[in-house]
Amino acid sequence: MERTLSDYKRAMFRAVETIAQSSEKNVEQVILELLNPLSDILRLRIEEKNAETGSLFVEDAISLYNNAKKLLTATAMDVLSPRLIHSGRPTSSIVDFIERCKFGQTEIGSYVVSIVCPFVKINANNKMEQLSLFSEEEICAESLTRKVVNKLIVSAATIKDAAGQGNLEEIINQNAETSAFISANFLEALSGINIYRKDSALDITVKYAPTIKANTVSNVSVSVNHDHFYPIDALVNKLKRVQETEKNYVGLIKALDAPPDLKARKNGTVTIVYLNDDGKNATAKATLLKSDYDEAIKAHTEGRHVRIVGSISGQSSGKKTIECSFFEILT
Repeated sequence: MERTLSDYKRAMFRAVETIAQSSEKNVEQVILELLNPLSDILRLRIEEKNAETGSLFVEDAISLYNNAKKLLTATAMDVLSPRLIHSGRPTSSIVDFIERCKFGQTEIGSYVVSIVCPFVKINANNKMEQLSLFSEEEICAESLTRKVVNKLIVSAATIKDAAGQGNLEEIINQNAETSAFISANFLEALSGINIYRKDSALDITVKYAPTIKANTVSNVSVSVNHDHFYPIDALVNKLKRVQETEKNYVGLIKALDAPPDLKARKNGTVTIVYLNDDGKNATAKATLLKSDYDEAIKAHTEGRHVRIVGSISGQSSGKKTIECSFFEILT
């Protein structure tokens, strides 16, 4: 352990080689884990003919990295504000989280991309805060990072099982408040990661930070192959067609209604005043998730415009209801 010794680097590398050999890992993977003791590491391994030499065509590699980022982003959105379709830009908190994650050194063995996810949490001021080795294990175990990593691996396993059993569409019919809920964005990102070719597969594995042992899932590896691609892709296309029928409703919030008990509140209803196709004022109600309803209260207090994306129902002269798929405050 004396860094001043002339053979220190050689001795450390031999130690890493020994660890890699005994744990049946490659050297790059072990070094990555040692350099990131307080990070969960996601590994996306592509299996296909073109990747056998440890390389990919440029377009395939760009698609892999882009969709890996989308997969992580969609998972974070599913954790913080679950909804069927995430429209618009991710929130600043999610952008901050993604910016803190890093791509590790590419490992040879088919083609492996490692995503290093350092532990972060959202503090009382709704700001992202990076945790350190001195943070309590319980705080790290319940951090946004661990929740996102767990959600990603569980969602991938759920999709694989549902696609294999032919009941994939049941996933999107889950209530957004349930842990099994998966957005269309996650499905689209997963289907975009190079599994459309015959005999191709994507292995997703999580290597949990060795210092944080609580709040982990038992199934740390999932393989999604070419056979799962077509039902996933068909469902994504169906959801896109549904989304095309939706419209944007921009206006001011006229009224708010929700259960008074904050602990029991899971959603709330807003009444929005907007301009219809004839350029006249119209009103409609929309039920929002709790996180969106909290934002609606803020918009109403500050007199700011909001945007609701969804399909509307009701009589032309009667009460209208917007089936909300996206809500945001406009700047």
